[in-house]
Amino acid sequence: MTHFLVRRLLQALFVVAGVSVVVFAVMRLSGDPTLLLLPPDAPAAEVQRLRQEMGFDQPLYVQYVRYVGGVLQGDLGTSLRFRRPTLGLLLERLPATVQLALAAEVLALAVALPLGVFAAVRRNTVWDRLAMVIAVAGQSIPLFWLGLMLSIVFAVTLRVLPASGYGEWRHLVLPAITLSLFPLARTARLTRSAVLEVLYQDYIRTARAKGLAEQVVLRRHALGNALLPIVTMIALDFGTLLGGAVVTETVFAWPGVGRLTIDAIATRDYPLVQSAVLFLSLVFVGINLLTDLFYTYLDPRIRFA
Repeated sequence: MTHFLVRRLLQALFVVAGVSVVVFAVMRLSGDPTLLLLPPDAPAAEVQRLRQEMGFDQPLYVQYVRYVGGVLQGDLGTSLRFRRPTLGLLLERLPATVQLALAAEVLALAVALPLGVFAAVRRNTVWDRLAMVIAVAGQSIPLFWLGLMLSIVFAVTLRVLPASGYGEWRHLVLPAITLSLFPLARTARLTRSAVLEVLYQDYIRTARAKGLAEQVVLRRHALGNALLPIVTMIALDFGTLLGGAVVTETVFAWPGVGRLTIDAIATRDYPLVQSAVLFLSLVFVGINLLTDLFYTYLDPRIRFA
């Protein structure tokens, strides 16, 4: 287990380092942020002074080394737009993103797991085909279009839910439904495939021969032994929801990390974009590491592999 943890931690460090290099390089290709911080008619001397003050006149490798040194000391930089530490800005917006991602993931699992098991049990029937049509449609519908349609129907036409805002549970309904559609569809399809693989195994026939109720067989023996790929998908989806809720947060004016990142990209706020991407990559890698550890409890054979 110690060897496994060390290996996975080293892999995580390489991934995070690669992400930091790519984001650092791409943001530098987008242009000079000092031109956005000064009036269009600012003299060249003032532009050069501000560039030197922020360190943008130094070679890229010097800027990157200085950035990494600050990260290792817990300093992710200062936002050019807000003039505040970027870590504090991210921590302020993180609860809203986590709340939205959790609500979307819970909603997706509540529908996807029963739907996938039902489709597997009713294999090659009209119900199975209908469930898979719903799943394929869920993976095909653009999130921005779905969010706009839900706003038009429930906020503009019926006026039962708010189209934007944050604070009450009513503000969470439409964004959570929108964000949950893709993981719902993907998890339902994977659950169907995973359950079908175990549904005709010998231990399933033995459980039925012992007289166990079909619900017990499906829940304890079929779904329980099909959980490994499903858990992987759930973990990946949750990490993706945390970092990929940009469209949903923009459509519904949700004050999360995704919307903050989009605003930072638009204003070329280098430190804030780098901090947001690095922070979300650390969260994603951490979730994957915890998932690998959780495997040993789902399948004891992995402990001796």
